[in-house]
Amino acid sequence: MSEIGIIKRLIAEKKLYGECPNPECGMSFPLTKAQLFHGKPLEGPALDAAEKWRFELSYTLDQLKERKKKTRERSERGVLDVNVGKVLEKIAPALPGFSFNCHDCRALFEPVDYIVFEGLTENGIVDSIKVIDIKTGTSQLGDHQRQIKEAIEEQQVEWKTYKKVV
Repeated sequence: MSEIGIIKRLIAEKKLYGECPNPECGMSFPLTKAQLFHGKPLEGPALDAAEKWRFELSYTLDQLKERKKKTRERSERGVLDVNVGKVLEKIAPALPGFSFNCHDCRALFEPVDYIVFEGLTENGIVDSIKVIDIKTGTSQLGDHQRQIKEAIEEQQVEWKTYKKVV
């Protein structure tokens, strides 16, 4: 019996079932509903299915390439934004529109950018103390910065003097 004859008999037999080769699926199905073929070039429904899969794979590959390109662009833009932000936070007190006297600012940069002793330079008296963090674009407070902000808002701030005894 030829291979084609065997395939025809398998398809005709209503009691034979196949199992999906995908390990996640594993479902069984009657061979009468299968698109069985042997070694000849694809034709009919099998060719249609193969062409559909090729198109879907090509489309998916194009989408993945586009997503990869956008991800790379976003990443490059993000690095640039971070670098610009780091420069701006260092020069912010000297820029027009900065609402504090730059001579009252003391730079920390981590975990916050500045502590401002308002009034110290002009009056010689500290009117207030402000903790400042410079943000650009859509950047937000980090976890440590948020904790510092909450501690200040909840007045969990105190003065300590460290004196080394010799």
